[in-house]
Amino acid sequence: MNHPAVAVFISQTAISSAVVIIGYVFEGFTFAFSAAIGCCVAIVPQGLLGFWAFRDRGARNARSIARNFFVGEGLKLGVTAILFAVIWTCFSKLETSAVFAGFVTTVLVGQLSIPFLLGGTRKY
Repeated sequence: MNHPAVAVFISQTAISSAVVIIGYVFEGFTFAFSAAIGCCVAIVPQGLLGFWAFRDRGARNARSIARNFFVGEGLKLGVTAILFAVIWTCFSKLETSAVFAGFVTTVLVGQLSIPFLLGGTRKY
C-alpha cells in the first residue's frame, strides 16, 4: 500500500519497539509496559489522523484534504486526551516517566520522519 500514513506508522512502531525493549533491559517490565502504553497513546491517534487526512488524493481535492487535516487533527487531540484519561484511570501501577517517555519519543519520531518519508528535504 502506497499510503504515507503507513510509512509513518511503521517508523513509529519500529522506534517504539526499540524504546520498549531498551526499557525492559535496563529498567524492567513495569517501565517497558508503561513505555509501551505511552507509545500506543501516540501511535493510535497519529494513525487516525494520517488515514483521515489522506483519504482524498489529487489536486482537485485540495479543499477536501485541507478540511480533512483540520478534522483529523481535532480527532487526534480528542482521542489522545481520551486515551490518557483511560490509562490513568484503568492502570494504577504505571510509571509516569515511562509513559511520557514512550509518548514523546513516538510523537517526535512521527514528526521527524514525515519529511523523509514524503520525499526527503529540498536541496537548494
